[in-house]
Formats: sequence, structure tokens, C-alpha cells
Amino acid sequence: MQDTCPKTIGKRFEDIVAGRNRDDTLVAIWNTAPFLNSMAGIDLKDYYMDSATKLRAQLDFQDRFPAFFCFPGIWADFGALCEPSAFGCEIAWPEDGMPMAQPVINSISEISSLKPVEPEKDGLMPRAMADYRYFWDHLDRRYIEEYGYLEGVAASFGPVELAAVLLGHENFYLNLVMEPDLMKALLEITTESVLRWLKAHENINGSLKRIAIADHIPGQISREHFEEFWLPYTTAVLEEFPGALVLYHNEYPIPYLEALAQLKIHVFHFGGELAPVKAALGEKITLMGNLHPIDVMLNGSPQEVYDAAVACLEQGSPGGRFLLSSAGGLAPETPLASFEAMARAVDDFRGRRPAWD
Repeated sequence: MQDTCPKTIGKRFEDIVAGRNRDDTLVAIWNTAPFLNSMAGIDLKDYYMDSATKLRAQLDFQDRFPAFFCFPGIWADFGALCEPSAFGCEIAWPEDGMPMAQPVINSISEISSLKPVEPEKDGLMPRAMADYRYFWDHLDRRYIEEYGYLEGVAASFGPVELAAVLLGHENFYLNLVMEPDLMKALLEITTESVLRWLKAHENINGSLKRIAIADHIPGQISREHFEEFWLPYTTAVLEEFPGALVLYHNEYPIPYLEALAQLKIHVFHFGGELAPVKAALGEKITLMGNLHPIDVMLNGSPQEVYDAAVACLEQGSPGGRFLLSSAGGLAPETPLASFEAMARAVDDFRGRRPAWD
């Protein structure tokens, strides 16, 4: 007997990613601060440091756009601060602007004394775990049932970007050439730390089903360095969770896109031009993009957003496995009218038979 029950947003998302429904698409949003808190009129530090405030901001956006799928979803969002803080990175909080983790390794020789993190006690990690406990106690079950949020969900820096933050990006790139063995020792430590951090999520959220990994280093290093210093360590993380659906976030253009096909990722949230990404990966990985966060989403009129969204759908959707999104993180003060235009574009696009049929 055919199942006539309407699919949830979460099930539609999973079917699109798996290639089971190549005629469907969704608006998918990388839902992070500083966009979320600005939309809700909440100070960024208040958003980061108060579980109830964070949950309210995330649900406010979801409730405004119930047909959207958000990734990571309902999550302990600390931006780029949580994993570096666990190594003791000082957090700089400018008056206006994003807080940034400062490098903690002053000399390359300090790598030999560095230890993997302990998520139960280091940096902001215990606070993030407290967020998740709060969410389980206060989140309406319908968000779990409709979207698959929270249950089996985790998010982390990738091990290579984490290493670059600890050392400082410039020093990291220099030492890939000057001190490759020490860089590999550092990457062993950050890889173990990311594994511990993701497994700490399992203690609260259950066996991992969806993992978001943010790592912007590919595209900023050569193909050779990617193969030697990025791929093995990121692969080691992902192979630990073979049953999880993995979203990889990197809006930095990558000239060797085909190399990502070696990695066990299911969704690629990307920046840059859509056409080369579609050509290199469109048959292997679900693509999530590709409206420019500033030129289109922030500064474009609703009609311009709509037109750009339709163009993305026409270029990205043939063959399926495409999610309409921004080309990277959203800017603060992005108008709600831009999201309304995205929703209208997807509704209109799904309402007509795709040309590739």
C-alpha cells in the first residue's frame, strides 16, 4: 500500500540529499549568528551566553519560515568560538563586529606540549552542552518530529581550520612548508579534539545522524597540501560516524572541487560560481547555495532576490540534489523580504514541471 501521509520537512530534506526525489527542492538556511540574533533584536553576547535567548532566536526564524530547513537546526551556536576556546584561545569582543578567537600557540615548539581537549570542562564546551540540555527540556517535540532537529545533531569546526586558528592562519600556512612534521602533530591533536567534541554531543543528543562541519582551508591551500594535510584528518573524523549525514560548509572558492568527492560528505554549502560546482560535484553531492549573502540577500530588492533564486534553481536543480540557500553565512540585518522572495521562487519553481523532465 502506498504511503499517503505528507512528508515532513526533515524527510523531504533527507530524500533530496539521498537522490530519492530529484524533482523536489527546499530552501535550506545555514542558521547562525550574527544573522539570527540581529533578526531577533538580541545582543550577540546575550545570544551566545543564554540558552533561552538562543533557543528563542532560532525558533523565531523557523516559525517565520516553517517550510525552510535549517542546518545545523536547533543547536548550541557559538560561531567560531567554542572549539578554540577549549584550547585556551582568548576571545576578543570588539564594540562593533564579530568576536574572534585569538591564536594561542606563540611558538611552533609549543605544539609538543599541547593536549587534546576535554569537552566536559574546557572553554565554552560545557556551556554548549548546557545549551543542549536546556533545549531537550524546553523544545516542543514537533520540531524534532517535523524537521529532525536536535536528535543526533552535532556541529564543529573541522580539525584543519581549528589548527589554523590555534596557530594563526598565516603561521599555519607558512609552517605547512617549513615544519610539516610539527603541523601533522598539531593536526593529530585537533583531529582527536574534534572527535571528542562530536562524541560529547552523542552523550546528550544520541548517536549522530547529522553533522555540520565548517572548514574554510580548502581553496586557501594547494591541491598537494589539501591531499597531505587536509583530506586525511577530515576523513578520520567523518569515518568515525559512518551513519551520519554530513554537511560541509565552506564558502571559499575551491579550484580543485573534484577532490571533495573523495570525502564522505552529503551536502556541500558553497560559495563562488554555481556552474563549476555543479559540473564537478552535482552528480555526487547535494549542493546548497547559491545567492550572494551581501550583493543579493542583504542589498538586493525582493524582485532581484526572486530572479536570482529562480536562476539558481534553473541552473542547480536539473538532476536533483539541490537546495536553495545563501552562498555562505548570512549578514546581520538581512531583510526578511529576501527570505520571502526565496520561498516564493521555490514554490513557483516546484509548481511547474522542470524542463529536464
